Amino acid sequence: MDLFFGRFYDYSITVIWNSLVIVKINDLSGDNLTENEEHAVKGSEVFVGGLARTVTESNIREVFSTCGEIVEIRTMTDQNGKSKGYCFVRFTTKEAANKAIKEKSGFMLEGKKIGVVPSTDQTTLFFGNLPKDWSPDEFDKMIRQAFQDVTSVDLAMPFGSGDTSLSQKQQNRGFAFVKFSSHAAYGTYIVLFS
Repeated sequence: MDLFFGRFYDYSITVIWNSLVIVKINDLSGDNLTENEEHAVKGSEVFVGGLARTVTESNIREVFSTCGEIVEIRTMTDQNGKSKGYCFVRFTTKEAANKAIKEKSGFMLEGKKIGVVPSTDQTTLFFGNLPKDWSPDEFDKMIRQAFQDVTSVDLAMPFGSGDTSLSQKQQNRGFAFVKFSSHAAYGTYIVLFS
């Protein structure tokens, strides 16, 4: 059963619900990363929160361009395309990001005080409420079919599970961690689950 079908940047997405959200993203491999994503300078991205829902990308660009050259602005939106009130701004240098943090945190934009902090390089996504009868191999295969740039899949299994016969299938603990190759790849997928 399709819950959501739509476009995310230039990618076609179908999300299917069956105790786990599975995402199939066409043409999203490491080979297709933009030049900006491949050459991102560590520490050059900031998180901007507290934005009015009416703020546009051009408003953000106007405010933050005084800090340095902007490579990318990612405004987070809901399934209806409405702003969630936060975005990420990536600069060409770490110095520009630091300037944005110092000068723009507390800045009034469209009647709201915004917050600007360094963006963290998160690369691990948590999956919860998983069917407990999935084996580590089954879950690994499913994740790698759904996501192009996974570096590791860790389905939590019980500690000291003891001796189990071949006919008795060991149950997982209902959650897993999936690590992606980069913060950009992680960010692409986390937006889908927000």
